[in-house]
Amino acid sequence: MDVHETNVWIHVGAGMIALAVGVVPLLSAKGGWLHRRAGDAFVAVGAVVLASALIGIVFFDPPAPLIAAGLTAGYQYLSSLRALHLRNQSPQMVDAVLALAGLAAAAALFVFMGTGTSSWTPALGYSVIGVVGIVALYDLSRHFWAKTWLAHARPLDHGLKMTSAYFAMASAGVGNLFRDWQPWSQVGPSVVGVIVIVAILIGTAMRPKVPRVAA
Repeated sequence: MDVHETNVWIHVGAGMIALAVGVVPLLSAKGGWLHRRAGDAFVAVGAVVLASALIGIVFFDPPAPLIAAGLTAGYQYLSSLRALHLRNQSPQMVDAVLALAGLAAAAALFVFMGTGTSSWTPALGYSVIGVVGIVALYDLSRHFWAKTWLAHARPLDHGLKMTSAYFAMASAGVGNLFRDWQPWSQVGPSVVGVIVIVAILIGTAMRPKVPRVAA
């Protein structure tokens, strides 16, 4: 096998493992042992998926839908890890740089998107650009309400972004596996992802608040 074919097989194999492992932290109790261990495994395998995708984008000529899925998954994956890493810290300069890089990548995708194909419709392209742009602008805004974000939104920030990264990987995988059904085979996992994210938001909003006990 040549380098490109080897990279494709690594990408596909790691992607299948990531999608299988990623279900566990998605469904398990947040913060529990199983969630943390499975989450660590998903992060590790996801890094291989995204690294091989980046190699394909830089050195080969992947179709536009896979570039878009890679951008969506990659940005939210990195931003989610940053939210987890910050813990008791406000967003840092590296977070602003990451957000600006996400905006620049979305702008580049807009410039080179073209008129579209049967698998890369303008609606799909603009939706991907919109998602990445909105999330990146949100990330930039956190610097202006850092204390509130840290106290109330940081754990949810991490969870929603990693969920989005998971379904972006699923979108790329299903879309590539069922090419004859594009763009619906790629849109489908994204729609499911939106439903899951809305369900998480509703569940979080309806969860009873635990009163803090004074020390």
